Amino acid sequence: MTKTLDAAAAPASRSWPVRTAVALYNDRRVRYLAVGGVSAVSYYGFFAAAYLLTRDHVHYLLLTIIANLVCAVVTFPLQRHFVFQSTGPVISGFLRFYVICLWALGFTLFGLPLLVEVCHVPVLIAQLVLIVAAPVVNYQLSKLWAFRR
Repeated sequence: MTKTLDAAAAPASRSWPVRTAVALYNDRRVRYLAVGGVSAVSYYGFFAAAYLLTRDHVHYLLLTIIANLVCAVVTFPLQRHFVFQSTGPVISGFLRFYVICLWALGFTLFGLPLLVEVCHVPVLIAQLVLIVAAPVVNYQLSKLWAFRR
């Protein structure tokens, strides 16, 4: 389990960058953003690689479903331990977490064809637009439901 650093116990001799780093580390929102970056990079990296390798044979929406599952498996331990420091059951925690991931999947399955087919945005750019939009809602769902204490 990750423990927060005690900024109050930090010696006065510590420089402001160290105190600031400790304060940022202790802020769950900052940790969430850091893990969100890992999530976005892992999702987009997997999706883009799979899309570029298989775009002539596999529909991009199928790749979205696979990338969503891969991303959930990669980021669940980070969300559980690093961001929310949850000690609850792992399996039910993952299932609740994946329900949130399914929301993001639904958001993408709706938004991606809208951007690609209707607005004629290239697939990889449309995916980037959707990746930026989803985390705002996911944080609240994670905090209030998946990792509630």
